[in-house]
Amino acid sequence: MKTNEKLTPANIRYLLTMKAFSDAGRQIRNAYLAEYLHYKKSSIHSMLKSLVSIGMIQKDDDNIIYLTEKGAETALRYQQYYTKLETMMRKCFPELDESENAILALLSEIPEHTLQQMIYRD
Repeated sequence: MKTNEKLTPANIRYLLTMKAFSDAGRQIRNAYLAEYLHYKKSSIHSMLKSLVSIGMIQKDDDNIIYLTEKGAETALRYQQYYTKLETMMRKCFPELDESENAILALLSEIPEHTLQQMIYRD
């Protein structure tokens, strides 16, 4: 990913969701994403167009969605960042029930080179 290419919290949420589908051997389709994320199909369509334009996903002739090599690599990195931040959040804020939105916001705002450094620190 280019260093000046910034992902939004929504981009990251979609990539992580599509990675989970892919890891589970599930096909990725607009309708499945809409059902899982509780979003309207029009919102899903718009985001998928955006992810195609930045080279993260592609669709085949049957409208099945696939992570590109770039998308899969990016999703894997952000899954690692998410897991590390989630662990930190649970330690710092054990009473916090829902941290997903906060973590996604942090992931979108912290430069990736800093996120990479966080992964390799103990």
